[in-house]
Amino acid sequence: MKKISIFMFTFTMIFGLFFPIGNQVNAASTDVTNESASNTVLLFSSMPDICIGGGRCGIYKYYQADLGATRYIDKVIVYAHDGVGSQSKAKLKVEVDGEYVDDLPVYNDGSFIRFDIGRAGRYVRFYSIHEDGDANGDETVIKTVDIYGQ
Repeated sequence: MKKISIFMFTFTMIFGLFFPIGNQVNAASTDVTNESASNTVLLFSSMPDICIGGGRCGIYKYYQADLGATRYIDKVIVYAHDGVGSQSKAKLKVEVDGEYVDDLPVYNDGSFIRFDIGRAGRYVRFYSIHEDGDANGDETVIKTVDIYGQ
């Protein structure tokens, strides 16, 4: 697992050199709530590799990203999979400052999931829910989280 994480980090760094996606900024340094998407930058990036929800993930019921200050959030891109347990019916639910934004399916083999946020907030929290909405129904492994905004 560690080799994959090192590979993903190296790939991300090299890819970013040739195809920049914006300037990385210190989330706590600026409080910007301008809603113009033309100045979108990477606000937060993490490789938590954490299992959340369901009965097989232990104590982790959610994963939370703290931007350090209220920022305008344009989008969130997560790489996650549902290859845990006997069910493959998870959805990843995202909230900003405790307010529901969206929930999208998580695939057994893994995929990138894009959430269009379009609002200001500081805390971005992810929950794994069953496709029928049951918060205790299915597990999700979150591999990477990238939050873009201003």
